[in-house]
Amino acid sequence: MRFDRTLLSVLCAVVLVSPCSAERHQDDGNDGSRDDSLWSETESQTYSGPGKSKCGISEKAGKIRIDSKKGKGGSAAYLSAWTVDWTDSFVIEFEHELKSSRPSKTSQSATSGMALGFGTFNAASGWTDGVNVVVSRTRSARTVTATVRVGGVQVDTQTANLATGAHDFRLVWTSFGGAVSMAVLLDGSSLPLVTLSGLESRFAGREAQGMGVSLFGTSAGNFKFEASFDDFSFSGDDFNDVDDSDFDDDDGDDDADEDDDNGGDDSTAAADFNAALDAIFVASDLPLLEAETDFQSGVSVVKALQWNAAAEAKLVQVVVNTQTGVILRNSASIPTAAQIEKYEDSISVIGSIQLSATAAVSQALVSYPGATIHAIELEEEEGNPQWQVELVDASGFEREVRIWAD
Repeated sequence: MRFDRTLLSVLCAVVLVSPCSAERHQDDGNDGSRDDSLWSETESQTYSGPGKSKCGISEKAGKIRIDSKKGKGGSAAYLSAWTVDWTDSFVIEFEHELKSSRPSKTSQSATSGMALGFGTFNAASGWTDGVNVVVSRTRSARTVTATVRVGGVQVDTQTANLATGAHDFRLVWTSFGGAVSMAVLLDGSSLPLVTLSGLESRFAGREAQGMGVSLFGTSAGNFKFEASFDDFSFSGDDFNDVDDSDFDDDDGDDDADEDDDNGGDDSTAAADFNAALDAIFVASDLPLLEAETDFQSGVSVVKALQWNAAAEAKLVQVVVNTQTGVILRNSASIPTAAQIEKYEDSISVIGSIQLSATAAVSQALVSYPGATIHAIELEEEEGNPQWQVELVDASGFEREVRIWAD
């Protein structure tokens, strides 16, 4: 059983025959202009007849703007030239503000946000399949909503109230142990405002397809609004996925890992790794299947996958900041058939574990003093539990240490 890496593959021009890959893209508007290589106005609907202006697209000081200033309704969108590999992990950051008055009628509203998905795209609603993160202004409230649609049908939605003004959004898309989830964080907070989980089952069968990205705005009931987007940053653990089965994730191309070490061997000090595991067990005292060091937007984290056999068996994912000990994610999902097959051997020996994961890490250091820890996972060997510790020794070489856990 090998450890599934959580990685990002971004195709930087969907129209190219052989698109290049890169770890992160940024359109920060510092030069006062939009980066037209990253966005295209393919879905702008500017009018529906003489004098019937609808939503339009413009840019000012590098900010992308979508508006319906003349109050004629309609929708408009930018499609991005980025295509994200949804089975990997990535982070999207941007500033967004929805300006409008309070609607005078319940039939009036304005929405604006980011859409990620597959298939047919609509400027008003995003993709047929995918996820929208939308700020809405209605007569009664201002909210942010994350919605999942499959085949055009809404299958999940989470909503929270939102204050007026501009906000810094951080969309953390996490793929770990075959489970995929997304958290929406606001204005630097480490606590998710809304969270969607179980996305791997929603988009099953699309593993080979990239997820498109767009910005959109729409007006209902001839309502006036203006939405602005700025300071975009897409980042993740960049890697050529065909090489995904080996400990050294470096595919030899100029696509440095997120921590800029030009490889996929993210690791952290053993003391920090064990402290992160301790924090995870406090938050979720369940048997550990595997844990891995990763960097998310430059922040060192440890991601753990645990098993909860109680009632309806579930996989539990917990992510902790290794520097602060703050839990960034704690979510559970029903395992897919593929996940059950992958982890069934490890789960079968959980009851025989006598040696903790943190103790196994400490024992591994006896053989390699000064090493940093990349990952640990539980394996079944000859019917007995065994910890596999993946580390980087003091000379920079990747090592694997196997330690009996019974």
